[in-house]
Amino acid sequence: MCAGRGSGKTEFAKRKLVKSLSKRVKGCPRPMFFYAGPTYNQAKRVSWWSLKALVPPDIIAKSSDGELKIETIFGSELHVVGLDKPQRIEGNQWCGGVIDESSDIKPGAFARSVRPALMHYEGWCWRIGVPKRFGVGAREYREVFEKGLRGEAGYESYTWPSWDILPKDEIDAMRMELDEIDFEEQAGGAWQTASGLAFYGFKHDRNVTDKIEYNPTRPLVVACDFNVAPMAWVLCQFNEDKTGLDVFDEVWLNNTNTKRTLDHLWHRYGSLQQAGWVFYGDASSNARKTSASSTDYVQIKNDERFRPRVRFPRANPAIRDRLAACNALLHNAAGEVRCHIHPRCVHLIADLEYRPVDPMGLPDDSDPNSGHITDALGYVIAREFPLRLRMYEDAESGATNTIGITNG
Repeated sequence: MCAGRGSGKTEFAKRKLVKSLSKRVKGCPRPMFFYAGPTYNQAKRVSWWSLKALVPPDIIAKSSDGELKIETIFGSELHVVGLDKPQRIEGNQWCGGVIDESSDIKPGAFARSVRPALMHYEGWCWRIGVPKRFGVGAREYREVFEKGLRGEAGYESYTWPSWDILPKDEIDAMRMELDEIDFEEQAGGAWQTASGLAFYGFKHDRNVTDKIEYNPTRPLVVACDFNVAPMAWVLCQFNEDKTGLDVFDEVWLNNTNTKRTLDHLWHRYGSLQQAGWVFYGDASSNARKTSASSTDYVQIKNDERFRPRVRFPRANPAIRDRLAACNALLHNAAGEVRCHIHPRCVHLIADLEYRPVDPMGLPDDSDPNSGHITDALGYVIAREFPLRLRMYEDAESGATNTIGITNG
């Protein structure tokens, strides 16, 4: 349920919980339900007292302001919890629950802690909130919401704007206080894209194609981001005239190191590749260590299996310049698409679609899975297709003037 601010979604959810307390659940002698917020304090402040007031007093057997728990005469229980420590929800099997402010919920909390706790009694879960561009869980929330829009089994998605519920003067006040994009997000309940995304040049229908083919007779380009969880590498090749990039595969490994990732890469492509290897990374890879023995640069450079060319810069370009170069290669003002990606690159595509930027225009990587694989892609693009100023010299004055910016 993804709707505008103040549009009643939390009130709907609270009533769903209270009504559930009197219903039997097959095979469950003590049905348990939860309301969860991003943090314990936030959940308590937003919901505890109002939830307690909604439960009819004559069905309450016991309540605890300390534990944020209500027990009913039916044997059912209602708990208020915070998902800043997802383990709070573990250890019990729940019959249903609500996760509020879902854009601010830690990524992975649902899959690791909530879903397993709903399985025994086939419990339901409402995930509700405003469609924030900026939030640690915004990307995951949007992905789940879109599953319901696509009609995937087990998912239903609903949305409506604040002006369907709130009075006109409240909406007019919001309109005066917010810019157009924030207003559509906060009041319209609509996901905003280009202005809030790092890779606004990416569009799935123009950049993703299954026509890309790996060619072992051309150099294999490996763009690397060095991280323990995940280690994210992009596998690509320059097109025939070297004006663009074809991304045909990716490496995404958790809890690993550079040596094991190189072994994994060799196992997949070592016996096929005929025309050499070129590795790209960032400047800090000369010093940052993902193993205790040597830098990432040295491990790759000294691996005799690959005999690689290693192109790690001594200094990194500005982040905004790297993002601009990527966007220009994805789709430039002339309508050219010079970066194509195979559908099997699921992590790269997801990051290109959803990686947000903060109000300063810099990547917001509060999601621990966000940014790594698009950073890897950016290292090779910034090196081989940087934005350059085109200059000319005025014949009369001798002054140098800028006439445009090119990519490559």
